Amino acid sequence: MRILSRVAVLAVVALALTACGGEDDSPGSDSPTSATPAPSRGVPSGVEERLDSPAGVVVGEEGRIHVVTYGSSTNPAIVRQASAEGQTVTVQVSAVEGRPATMDYVPTTSTFDLPEGVDRDEPVTFVLGDFGTVELEVIEPGNQAWVEREE
Repeated sequence: MRILSRVAVLAVVALALTACGGEDDSPGSDSPTSATPAPSRGVPSGVEERLDSPAGVVVGEEGRIHVVTYGSSTNPAIVRQASAEGQTVTVQVSAVEGRPATMDYVPTTSTFDLPEGVDRDEPVTFVLGDFGTVELEVIEPGNQAWVEREE
């Protein structure tokens, strides 16, 4: 009897999940992707944690930009959007408003591609919202800049 009820529950769940999709849903849709497909806990490989800074920018392989923020592990500040005007990249970084946050202090990394039009061989300024501003001399893998904490 238990097996029969489990099978019935599985069937109901499967039916409910198939009802969630629509005819227009497809894995290859043209909808825009988020700036950060999957923010991750921690710092990028090869980067040391910097507890003396609330945020920083690290250039990864192939020129991908990693923004590291420190704060709550349950509601971390992540990259929502990045745009450029000249050599200034404005990065919208925020936690989810109204969501509870723990009082711990852990790094979270968001990754995005450098916006088009930014010259990788010239200094680039990154405005990280309320965290502050940093500048990289060139966009080269391994380069990093950290916001200086106000005392």
